[in-house]
Amino acid sequence: MVRQPAQDRYSPPTRHVRNESTRKKQLTLFLSFVMVASLFAPSMSTDLSFLEPVESRHDTANNTLNGSSTQTLMSNLNTSNPVEVTGVMDNMSRVHLVWIENGSQPRLQYALIQTNYGPLGVDTVLISNTLIGYNNSTAISSPSLVVDSNNRVHIVWAITDLEILYTLIDPSLDDRDGDAGDIANMTLVSHTVADGTGVRDDPDIAIDSYNGAHVVWVDTYDPQGLYFGTPLIYYTMLTYDINGTFEIQINSSIITPALGWKGNPAVSMGANNTVIIVWEDTRGSLVEYVGLLDSSGSMTSEWEDMCAVFYGGNLTSGLTFTGIKPMLEQASITVLETLYAISGNTWHADEHKNCEDGYEMGGNGTEGPRATHLGQNTSDTTGGIRTLDAVMFNNSSLSIPSDWGYNSEMWGPGSTWACLSWRDNSAMTPGNPATAADHKWNPNATKLIIPVSDEGPYGGSGNGNQAQEPDDYQSITEAHEACVNAGIIPVALAGSTWWWPAVGGPHADIGGSEAVRSHMLDLVQCIGNNTSLSDRDCDGSSANSTDAGGAVFLYPSDEMSNYLGTFEAGTFFTNGWRTSGAEEWNVVPDTAPSVSTVFNNVLCAIGGTTGNPSFTSLSCNYTHPANTTVDLSVTADNWASEFSMDVILPNGTVDSFNSSDIWNWYDDVLVNYTVAGNYTIYLNDTWGDGGTSVTAHNGSTTVYHPGWHSLEGCWSAMSGDISDNEESVLEFEGTTANGTVSFLYNISTETGFDFLHFYIDGVLLASWSGIETGNYSTPVTLGQHTFTWKYAKDATTSSNHDAVWIDNVNIPMANYTEEVEALVQSIIQLTTSAGATETWLTVLNPYSWLGNTNRGPSDPATWIDPVTGQYVEDIGPSLDYVWQEDGGGWGTVGHFVLVNDTRLTNDHGWSSNPDVNVDENGNIHVVWVDGRSTIPSKTGPSQLHYMQIDLDRAGLLDGEADGLDLSQTVVVTDSAVIGSDMTWGSNPRVDFDNDGSIHITWFESTPHTDDENSRVELRWTRILSPQIVDGEMPLGRTIEQAYGVINTRIITTSNDNLMGVFGTGLDSNSQPIVNFDWPDREIIWTTSDCSDDSSSEDRWDLCMWSENVYDMAIEMETGQSDEIVLGPSGSTNVEMILRGIRIPGGSDIVITDASGAPENWFVDVGFSESYQSTTTLIEGTTSELYLFLRAPNLQQVNEDQTFLLTVTVTSSTKAEATTGKTIMVNLVNEADWADDDGDGVIDDYDDCQFGDTGWTSDVDTDHDSDGCRDATEDLNDDNDAYPDAYDSCPSGYMGEHVDLDTDGCDDLHEDPDTDGDGVENHLDLCPNGAQYWGSVFEDHDGDGCRDADEDDNDDNDPYPDAEDDCPEGAVGWSSAAFDHDGDGCHDLQEDEDDDNDDVSDDDDLCPLGMTLWFSEPASDYDNDGCHDVAEDMDIDNDGVLDEFDQCPRGMLGWTSTPLNDWDSDGCNDAHEDSDDDGDGKSDSEDDCIRSAVGPDSHTDNDGDGCDDYTEDNDLDNDGIASVFDNCEGDPTAGWISTISADFDGDGCEDATEDWDDDGDGILDVDDKCQTSMTVNSDFDRDGCDDETEDWDDDGDGVPDSADSCPLGMINWNSDSDNDIDGDGCMDSIEDNHVSGKVLHTLRSNAFMTLIIGSLTVLMLAGMVLSTRRGRGRSDFADQTWSVEESMHSDSSLTPETPEKQVRDLSDLGYSPEVAKAIVENEERARRDRN
Repeated sequence: MVRQPAQDRYSPPTRHVRNESTRKKQLTLFLSFVMVASLFAPSMSTDLSFLEPVESRHDTANNTLNGSSTQTLMSNLNTSNPVEVTGVMDNMSRVHLVWIENGSQPRLQYALIQTNYGPLGVDTVLISNTLIGYNNSTAISSPSLVVDSNNRVHIVWAITDLEILYTLIDPSLDDRDGDAGDIANMTLVSHTVADGTGVRDDPDIAIDSYNGAHVVWVDTYDPQGLYFGTPLIYYTMLTYDINGTFEIQINSSIITPALGWKGNPAVSMGANNTVIIVWEDTRGSLVEYVGLLDSSGSMTSEWEDMCAVFYGGNLTSGLTFTGIKPMLEQASITVLETLYAISGNTWHADEHKNCEDGYEMGGNGTEGPRATHLGQNTSDTTGGIRTLDAVMFNNSSLSIPSDWGYNSEMWGPGSTWACLSWRDNSAMTPGNPATAADHKWNPNATKLIIPVSDEGPYGGSGNGNQAQEPDDYQSITEAHEACVNAGIIPVALAGSTWWWPAVGGPHADIGGSEAVRSHMLDLVQCIGNNTSLSDRDCDGSSANSTDAGGAVFLYPSDEMSNYLGTFEAGTFFTNGWRTSGAEEWNVVPDTAPSVSTVFNNVLCAIGGTTGNPSFTSLSCNYTHPANTTVDLSVTADNWASEFSMDVILPNGTVDSFNSSDIWNWYDDVLVNYTVAGNYTIYLNDTWGDGGTSVTAHNGSTTVYHPGWHSLEGCWSAMSGDISDNEESVLEFEGTTANGTVSFLYNISTETGFDFLHFYIDGVLLASWSGIETGNYSTPVTLGQHTFTWKYAKDATTSSNHDAVWIDNVNIPMANYTEEVEALVQSIIQLTTSAGATETWLTVLNPYSWLGNTNRGPSDPATWIDPVTGQYVEDIGPSLDYVWQEDGGGWGTVGHFVLVNDTRLTNDHGWSSNPDVNVDENGNIHVVWVDGRSTIPSKTGPSQLHYMQIDLDRAGLLDGEADGLDLSQTVVVTDSAVIGSDMTWGSNPRVDFDNDGSIHITWFESTPHTDDENSRVELRWTRILSPQIVDGEMPLGRTIEQAYGVINTRIITTSNDNLMGVFGTGLDSNSQPIVNFDWPDREIIWTTSDCSDDSSSEDRWDLCMWSENVYDMAIEMETGQSDEIVLGPSGSTNVEMILRGIRIPGGSDIVITDASGAPENWFVDVGFSESYQSTTTLIEGTTSELYLFLRAPNLQQVNEDQTFLLTVTVTSSTKAEATTGKTIMVNLVNEADWADDDGDGVIDDYDDCQFGDTGWTSDVDTDHDSDGCRDATEDLNDDNDAYPDAYDSCPSGYMGEHVDLDTDGCDDLHEDPDTDGDGVENHLDLCPNGAQYWGSVFEDHDGDGCRDADEDDNDDNDPYPDAEDDCPEGAVGWSSAAFDHDGDGCHDLQEDEDDDNDDVSDDDDLCPLGMTLWFSEPASDYDNDGCHDVAEDMDIDNDGVLDEFDQCPRGMLGWTSTPLNDWDSDGCNDAHEDSDDDGDGKSDSEDDCIRSAVGPDSHTDNDGDGCDDYTEDNDLDNDGIASVFDNCEGDPTAGWISTISADFDGDGCEDATEDWDDDGDGILDVDDKCQTSMTVNSDFDRDGCDDETEDWDDDGDGVPDSADSCPLGMINWNSDSDNDIDGDGCMDSIEDNHVSGKVLHTLRSNAFMTLIIGSLTVLMLAGMVLSTRRGRGRSDFADQTWSVEESMHSDSSLTPETPEKQVRDLSDLGYSPEVAKAIVENEERARRDRN
């Protein structure tokens, strides 16, 4: 940090303002720089943080809202690793699913699942995993399917790069029982859409209203060779009619005949069965090449041809080439290029005509890199040929002066420099490497570097050794890492070389071309571990192991002219061939036919050839199976004498063998055994080098080998001698022309396990095993290719010769011109496929084309012009008028292309993965993934974009040869979908609903897919409420302007994947599966587990989220069951609630109904208790819904019934909006249906068949068993001729009756009262007494004896009537214990004086007391019925026992309580007690007559009768309550507080105790007013009230009347020294009107005089110095302002007043005198300066 001078740092406020302004300007510039730099930030790296999400995030599945739900449709259905899942939901709510089971042999699978919205109401797998197509494909990709109006399934898919296949299946032809489908029966059509020459993929399909299938795909097939192998979009139309006839209506047709990469087509049907196709296309992209050309002496022809390749011109072969730049520009691709001559040697460019334009543009070879980037205007597109004299190596600038060799070959450091120029090692973009000049890249372009050299990367020589130096490896590692980090694609060209490996094979000495190309492979792919031309294995774990995405090309040469595929040179492989593996291939001569022996069922095998292994002794044991013969076959080398073997048999005996049993080169069965059991073999070798073996086996098989004889010559290529789990590889790499590759093969391997595989460019084309010979051929296209023959063995077993041979390999090698063409084709393919893509659209009219009479069956809709050789599209209106040459006049003809290729997006970013759909009004809706930045790489951040096109606005379409006029047709312009707010949006689809909604579903992912916080989300945006102006939507609006409602919701989240999508989404074409059919919405996806976002490798679920937009639900009331059980004639009222969860418009009239009840049931359903059939349902509210049920009676039904009754509620405005509740109803007769009333009496014998229910007939309920309930139905329970109402025995005897008294009771069997007196016989003491008197005479005790003449003890007590005071008293008692006084009267019921003491029991406290006495005052003082001497413990009955009663015979008629007897002594306080509290102090002398009882707890120091701790509030009795008494130390002082003795009433005697008599806080010794009444204000603290008593408030000796500062400083006295004018104001602090006070201060303070004098001298010296320096400075500043500024939190431009400055200085520690002097001097200095 640079310090500023002190005067600048402490300048006055004006200087501060200027500095602040400068700092603001600096801050503004800095922020501007940051903002500008941020524009380029997205292109620096794709490793970005999350973008800001939209504020509204509505979670649904996993956190389901609004009645939506997530369910598992298919779980773990016998599949693993499913990828590219796609599906459709049909009109029966069934999901048709197709996916690729990506195992070792990928297979296409189909399944059919019924969701619970279908007729079954449950989720059911109807057809499980079913294989589609054949299962021997090496790679399957891009399946797509649609369902037609007959619910037949049309499926297209790709055998990756090879074929496009189509099938039509009908699931109704399967039994749909949940098992795999009968695919043979289901399949209606299997058709190969495209195959043969070309690379093809990405099919899509749509179905028109006639069920015609329209298929589009990507294909490089270009029979005219016009587009250099770049992919094209193809179309075909297929039909299957009602008669089962399959036809190709329109054959494969190119719909994009233009140069450039194209991919990901999507097709949809438009109005009138037009076909809408969208795709991604690099036309319109921006590409920048940086060539790094070796300018050494060996590169002459390369320079000339490189200029021709870029700019066009004559090749060194003499042929003319158009040039990459002109071709790409013709395809609407902007090309920027700069060719750098490494080390600045431009002689090659100067000499070649092809390089002339570039040489001039670059400044005649004298200029280095430009200072600005290309492409800033339409004409500034080329940097030309420029010199490069400094590159980057070891993170430093490396100078490379011009030479013809070493410096001119620095293509490795040159590549590093070029890539660091875009992004350097500090991650800055654009980069700033250490070189003086850097390449200025266009920030929006796809960036490629093209190093061209025939030498090593660091000044290497072609001799191979110098290309393998450490600096070569370091430079190529640096270059690769720089390009990977910068996102720049390297395309390396290996120039032709004059040096080749020595004879003897390519691995004798690595060097030359192979070494250079190996380094180039390290650059363009990733760093390899050794020198090799094989593709690198790039796992992406680091920058060095990350694939840079480039390619290496051989520079055209004639070196391949000596290609030889017949191997007749013998002993080694010639140019172009290489071999690798555990054991390499060899060139071998012919072999004769032979036979070999193959052992069957090997049980034990040990030993081997000499040294393999070396051993002295080996052993093995085996179990001999029963009923078999086991042979022991032995082999030996030429030292059989070393052999011996011992075999331990199951019985323990040993068979021994030695060299006498075999001979040299022995190979035969030595012995065999037939006995079952355990055997052990010991094989011995005396020398210890091995060479012998033994094998135990069940017999053997002899195999014949036909041998091998070359069809041409005598030599063949044979695989290496490899072991189990090893490979032997033979490769040929070169540039081929269009043609056919063929070769002969001979196979002798283990059948089905050990294979010869044949590949082209890594794609497996064929495999063979077993014993087989043949000739294989396959087409090959122009270009650089690698052909691979790989012999691979499995883990065990060798059979036959265990080898393979090939011969007569024919490869159509390209000539020089063809090589150049292949090179250009490869560069164009790489360039266009890496470039930024835009979204394009076309509209086809196939039915218009089919109506033409001049077309042939199955003709394509495009053809080749025989004159120009160009492809011709049929572009024009749907109906065109033409003149017929046959004389028929004007006729009509239809055209195929209604709208030609139209570019929808237009920027330097990228657009990909488009989807298209057309609504019922014909509007085209397109959604795609759009790059968030200008990075042309699809791995960059992305989000969804949307566009809507109204074709009707274009008027009559005439083919629109130049594309659609978007300004006249686009309703919604290219707009970002606001809900797409994470790092990557991917795999979108657009759909519609019958409520006018537009639905977009897609996946959103975070970066860092290996991070634990990373996730992928399935999102759904609903767009509705179009903004209509004058009856239509205005053109050119954004999505937010065009629609009023845009609502995005998150359907589900996963930390693993959704439908195989995670991160960029580039690895999967799977879209969400949706069904939007108002009011239902379903979204379906796959993940590892529907119920959890965790990953499970062994699980795969199909998940469905569903929602009812018009959402109402019927719920049972609390406690109400949805299963009803009723008996016959039973009824019930079922209470339900209709809940309005989501009602469009907020309310709607709904209608209820019920269905499903059988005959004779009464059902009524309605709202409220009046059962209205309609109600108005309001969203968020509920309505009561009632269902009344009455079951049929027993006369109407005669069996149990069970049925489902469905209660439905339907919208009156939208019939689709309905809800229901199913209730199970059970009619149950608790008894047998043969017993209708369930009483246990079958109906045939039941006199009351339909009588009461809920009871059972038995002797208690149905006395006569007639089925009629006695209690309620039967009027004569015992059938005795007497109705129960008159029958004394209604349930009596049922035989013949004798009943003389006609009471209904049989006299012999049941009459209980034989004498008729009303007392039953068993209770009657006179059962045979007088007859029938009960109602006339009295029987008091009911004993059956008449009182008047039969009974002498009428109340039946222990006392006869004669001795009984109560003869007709209580009855039923006999014990004397109930008669205390023995008077015959029952004590409890009759006797009112039980002890007979003349005191009634009610008043007698001793009712069962002494007898034989009478109560009187002498014996009963209180008349309580208790004898005073014998019984009474409280004689006066006051509640105090006599033993505690101080007045035992005191007052009567009261009870002792604390209110009338405080001390509970039995003496009434008011009338008897003179000491109520019992404290020993009579009430007359006691101030507290009711103190706490108990002398032990009573403390009374002042003797006033009050307890000091609980009662006394004046402990010293001085008249001052204790709470106010400050002096209570002497409780017996005996004085009373008065105003004369205690002026302030504080309880302290003024004379002896009080030191502040008036209580004003001033001690009397300091108090000038000791008896002040009140003190409201006492400024000088002298004890006198300022208002009424004090005449000198501040105590300075000056009366207030003469004091100018009456409330001034205190603690001082005015005199001449401190108050010159005697005005009561201290001169030094308070008095501002004293003249000469400074001089007075100086006179009165020597120390101050010294200080002031010193300051004065310093000030004068400073003024002199300032004056002298003033000529050099325009302003003056002292340091005091810094002090001032430190005293303030803000800066002020106006200085404070002198008074405030003095106060502030005093606060800082200055004395007032010094502070005043400082301020005055400062003021004088300012005045002098001004």
